[in-house]
Amino acid sequence: MFIDQTWNINRPGDGPETAAAFVSTYEPRHVNAEVWTQIADVVREAVLCITAREPTAKKYCSHAAAFVAWAFVEGSELTLDSVFTDDMIDRYIQLGMPQALDSTRATRRSILRRLARHCSPALANVPDPSPIPYRRLRAPYAGTQVAAYIRLASAQPTPGRRRSLLAVLALGLGCGLDCEDLAWVRGCDVELALDGAVSVRVCGGRRPRSVVCLGRYEAQLLSLAEPDGEDLLIGGRTLGRHNVTSVTLGRLLQDRSLPPLVVGRLRSTWLLSHLQANTPLSLIMAAAGLQTVRPLEDLLHHLPEIPASDAVAALRGSA
Repeated sequence: MFIDQTWNINRPGDGPETAAAFVSTYEPRHVNAEVWTQIADVVREAVLCITAREPTAKKYCSHAAAFVAWAFVEGSELTLDSVFTDDMIDRYIQLGMPQALDSTRATRRSILRRLARHCSPALANVPDPSPIPYRRLRAPYAGTQVAAYIRLASAQPTPGRRRSLLAVLALGLGCGLDCEDLAWVRGCDVELALDGAVSVRVCGGRRPRSVVCLGRYEAQLLSLAEPDGEDLLIGGRTLGRHNVTSVTLGRLLQDRSLPPLVVGRLRSTWLLSHLQANTPLSLIMAAAGLQTVRPLEDLLHHLPEIPASDAVAALRGSA
């Protein structure tokens, strides 16, 4: 998130004075300007704690800016002692970077912990954390469960709640959007092509893209389209707001006979639909905003077994 790489950390002439001058005027590209005005002093103070000892440590600016921006949105007190703690860093790595590669999350955590140890001498002798575990995709929903959730949308007590649940289902099951994506989709982002295909634009976040909706969810998604609609489809007007999906789902009428409604499971159901339909992997990855096929491996055991004769024909190239 908010990664900014606008300079070469190995260029000659870097020294404490040069680093301090850079940090004092640093402004990230991918942090909201209003947020930056609130967090700039804390970010600069944190990085300056380490540039006095490591002249090239200005490379930490973008990492610190992304982390402190997340902490600010989460409501943390903006002091070094409150933000740069191991617990806060671990929460950020788990919750603030949900779709980042494991290697990216590990690098970010290592850099932030190094910063924290310079900001707080009490952390200097804290042992290094264990490796970040790989997080498997959540299991997809069964077809009967999907049908029950669609019926539940019609049973919501108010038009607003019906619309919110319909949006979560159509965008999750039909387009594979996750919680971060849902925080950027408005009524005006649903589009109908001349050939009848319905798509949705994800206009922000780390993976802006356009996703074509599965045919069986087109009518639901199209019913949410508003050419001039600036409200988020799942409620509210603040683009990119954290936790908007959990707040929305928490207000809905629930059916205790169903498992909890989890956006990640809706996304897995969408991915599985495309795997079952033999959609080319390159198209799935582009539509899902994936950088690696590893998450798809988690769904392979949900695919139906292939009869031996069909398997032989496929492997021979004659299927």
